Amino acid sequence: MSADIQLRNVTRRFGATLALDTVDLDIAAGQFIALVGPSGCGKTTLLRLVADLDQPSGGSVLIGDQSPSAMRRQRKLGLVSQRPAVLPWKRAAADVEFTQQVTGREGLPARGLLRHFGLAGHEDKLPHHLSGGMLQRVNFASAIAHDPDVLLMDEPFSALDEMKREELGLWLGAELARRPKTVLFVTHHVDEAVLLADRVIVFSPAPGRILADIPVTAPRPRTAAFRTDPQFVEITDRIRGLLFGNWRHAA
Repeated sequence: MSADIQLRNVTRRFGATLALDTVDLDIAAGQFIALVGPSGCGKTTLLRLVADLDQPSGGSVLIGDQSPSAMRRQRKLGLVSQRPAVLPWKRAAADVEFTQQVTGREGLPARGLLRHFGLAGHEDKLPHHLSGGMLQRVNFASAIAHDPDVLLMDEPFSALDEMKREELGLWLGAELARRPKTVLFVTHHVDEAVLLADRVIVFSPAPGRILADIPVTAPRPRTAAFRTDPQFVEITDRIRGLLFGNWRHAA
């Protein structure tokens, strides 16, 4: 299952500071959308609005025909944070099962999910016995164990080294091809965004506005070989031009 997302004239203020300025965005069910932009541009703020972790100062957010609050109460949202949000006293399978207990949705079998994610033999290990990449796989399994319609990911690979980051990015792309979700993915990593997403939304420096909505038309999932594709090179160059051009202008 997946759901479309619609943002209309969304603004978010924190006191006198305008973080998001009149954002309009339509995301089709099943699309993978990457949000890129400089630090402080409102990417995570936008994701938090969709996750019902914050409320807009103006405008509206709908998921399907419902509010984020209604979708959260129905346990139809999954959230993957920057660092694995695992419980230190719970073993891997128990951590995934805990999500199902909290949501009341049986979803996908925890042990089978972990084995499918390459963690066979690690299901009963505590977090301190798992590597960073393994922990993030547990984190991802916990986020989708209840089979949510929408998956919200806030720089999920930022704590990993470059090699592990690319490995897990390719793995994530393949997993989402098998289990389609509507995905909102925040990242500072331009190559990662283009490798994974159907569309890359480029934000201006604060206050956050959408500079460009760039489609990536190559079929998903993509392999590392896509990095040499002319489309990849053209899109990454265009995004970097937008980002660095605006930073220079802001300076």
